[in-house]
Amino acid sequence: MGSNSPAMFCSRRRAASVAAIAVCLASLYVSPSVAGGGRSGAVGSVEVSTEGGLGRVDVKGDLAAVLQRDEGIVSLVDISDPSRMKVVGRFNDNARQSLDGDIAFSHDGRWIFYARQTVQFSLDGLHVLDVSDPAAPVRRFYQPGGGALRVESYHDGTNEWVVLMDAITGMVVYRFEPTSGILVPVHVSPLPLLKVGGPASAGIVIEKDPVLDKPLLYASTGRTGVEVFDFSDPTAPQLLGAWNDVGLAEIEVSSGGKQRLIYGATEYWFDKQQEPGVIVLDATKLDRIKRARVYSAGVDADDRLRVQGMTLDDGVVYAAHSELGVVAFRGRGVVRSLMPRQGDRNGGARVPLGKGVYAYDVEHSRGFLFVTDAATGRLTAVRL
Repeated sequence: MGSNSPAMFCSRRRAASVAAIAVCLASLYVSPSVAGGGRSGAVGSVEVSTEGGLGRVDVKGDLAAVLQRDEGIVSLVDISDPSRMKVVGRFNDNARQSLDGDIAFSHDGRWIFYARQTVQFSLDGLHVLDVSDPAAPVRRFYQPGGGALRVESYHDGTNEWVVLMDAITGMVVYRFEPTSGILVPVHVSPLPLLKVGGPASAGIVIEKDPVLDKPLLYASTGRTGVEVFDFSDPTAPQLLGAWNDVGLAEIEVSSGGKQRLIYGATEYWFDKQQEPGVIVLDATKLDRIKRARVYSAGVDADDRLRVQGMTLDDGVVYAAHSELGVVAFRGRGVVRSLMPRQGDRNGGARVPLGKGVYAYDVEHSRGFLFVTDAATGRLTAVRL
C-alpha cells in the first residue's frame, strides 16, 4: 500500500484490538456524500434465524434471498420497506450441520439457484428453487455434488446460464431450462479442482464488458487468484488472462471507459498468513493483470478478522468484515465503517465469537445495503 494511503494511519499498534480498529476507522471518516449522499445507518433489522447464523444474501426487486448458513435453509424476506422487513417464506428440507453455500436469483426473479455444502452428502449440490410464490418455495431440480460453494447466473438475452464453483468437480457451466427448472451441464473446467474451499475461497462475476462488447466471466479460487474468460460461448469459455500471486475469495468488477478493476477479498482457507483486506487489480489489459493497491484495516491475519462478502456501488466497495460490520473503501483507502445493529449470538451459530456482529455478506439495492449476520441470525438494512 502506498505511503500516502489514508489506511496507513491505522498502524498495527493502534489496531491491536477490535475496539482500536473501530477508533482507527472513525479517524478516517469522510462525509457520507462520498458514498452516495444522505445519512448512513441501520434503518431496520429482522431476525431470520433463531438458532444459527446467516450466510450469503442476494437481492431481486422487493425480495431478498438469505441463506441460513448453519441450518441449510433459504429464507425469503420482503424488503420493500427496509425499515419493516419480514420473512415471507422458507425452503427447508431438514438438512443438518450445514457448512457453507451460496444463492443467486435468476434474471427474472422466479428462480433461486442454491449451492449447498453440508455433512449430509446426499443433500449437497446445486438446488433449483421455484420462488414464483415467495410464501411457498419449491425445489424443482437437484444436481448432487459434494463441494458446491459459489454460484452465479447470467442471461444473454436468449438463454440463462448458471456457473458453479465446486471443490470436487471444478468450474461447471449449466444451461437453465426455465420451463422445467432443469439444469443441463454444458462445460466442465477441472482446473479449479481442489482449489475451492470454505468458507470463503471463491468468487464469480459474469457481466457484459463495455470495451470488448462481449460477456466476461471472472472466477477466483483460494489458491490461484483470478481468471478471466470470454463467455460469448458458455459451452466453451476461453481464457483471456489470469493473476495468481495470491489466492482470492469474493470478487467484484468495475468496468468503465477503457479501465477494468477487479476487487478481490483475500482468502484465508488455504493461506492463514494472508492479512484481511481487499486487493485491487488493474485488468485493463487482460493479458497483463497487475496489482494496483490494497485496502486494509491494518490488522494481522486472524480467523476472526476477515472480509467475507462484498458489493460495489457507485465506485465504493462495501466489504462485510467479520467484526467491523461493513467497511467502505474508495480511491486509496478506508472511507468509513458502517456498523449494523448488534445482538446476542445464537447458540447454534458456528463462528469464533462470543457476542456481537459477524457481518458475513452484503448486497445493495435502491440506496440501501442489506447485511447478513453469521452470529445473531439477523438481516440488517443500512441506508447509504
